[in-house]
Amino acid sequence: MGKLGVGIIGCGWVAEEYIKAFQQDPRSEVRALVSRSLERPREYQKKHGLECLITSDAAEMLKRTDVDVVVVCTPHDQHTAYVVAAANAGKHVIIEKPVALTMGEVRRQQEAVQRAGVKTVVSFVLHWNPLLQTIDHLIEQGAFGNIFMVEVDYFHRIWCDPGHWLGTKQQGGTSMLAAGCHAVDALRWFARSEAVEVAAYGVQTENPNEYPGTTTAVIKFADGKVGRTTSCFDARMPYVFNIGIYGTAGSLRNDQLYAPKLFPGQNGFLRLPCILPDSGDVTHHPFQGEVTHFLDCILEDKSPFPDLDDAAKTMALCIAADNSAEEGKPIRLDSV
Repeated sequence: MGKLGVGIIGCGWVAEEYIKAFQQDPRSEVRALVSRSLERPREYQKKHGLECLITSDAAEMLKRTDVDVVVVCTPHDQHTAYVVAAANAGKHVIIEKPVALTMGEVRRQQEAVQRAGVKTVVSFVLHWNPLLQTIDHLIEQGAFGNIFMVEVDYFHRIWCDPGHWLGTKQQGGTSMLAAGCHAVDALRWFARSEAVEVAAYGVQTENPNEYPGTTTAVIKFADGKVGRTTSCFDARMPYVFNIGIYGTAGSLRNDQLYAPKLFPGQNGFLRLPCILPDSGDVTHHPFQGEVTHFLDCILEDKSPFPDLDDAAKTMALCIAADNSAEEGKPIRLDSV
């Protein structure tokens, strides 16, 4: 079988990580780079020895029969147009987070993908971080017993220069949507239940971004579990991705595990020695795991996780939290 061809739309910082990941997998080949400015894709082409189409016209790339997978990593407000076009062209799609900035846009993408029958994965790339995968396995093993509370935080100082798209409401959206969605995704993943209501508060500091840089939310889940998450762009501190799992048989704080069900006689936290989600640098993020997983799912006809339908629930929770912070009242998820 020939290699799966890949086209990447949007050639910023993240795009290079996808290029490297696809090059490392012998089942795939980057065949097209699409960007408004051709300077960066030409730089990537030379740096990584690519023999590929360089164009500013996504439609030109989508017409190609040798492109099977499209990666959409443009500014957030442009995702929907490209995801819909890629699906309509019969391409499998990797969607950078956040999926979109409104639920209407998310649903447009879902409808197009469902009609086309293509596969999707949304780049909540920390799903392939060793610590988060270990936590997932511990939950599956019942190491924590009845989990009644989950906490996940995203702290990353992001103060954009005036006019930079990420700091605007139109293209960046909010702190929760722009990056805190990583924490919300992990919260949902570990809760093993769907959110039904959220109450949130936001803080506007002197951060020049157009939206409040800090939002804290408390979530009620369908099975009675509670969750808490904070997305913070404001604090002067190193990048932190806090995780807390609290159960009746054991608990976890980041890489510190207390699970006497697995380790009889344990009388203190033990440290899990693995790579942590402790950097905002995209070169530190496990894109290789994401790409390998998606190629596996395409070639073996399996369902990717998290796909667009699962990510839509994360987006709904982020948007509900933002609405709650703005309106000053709890928001039910079925109203979003």
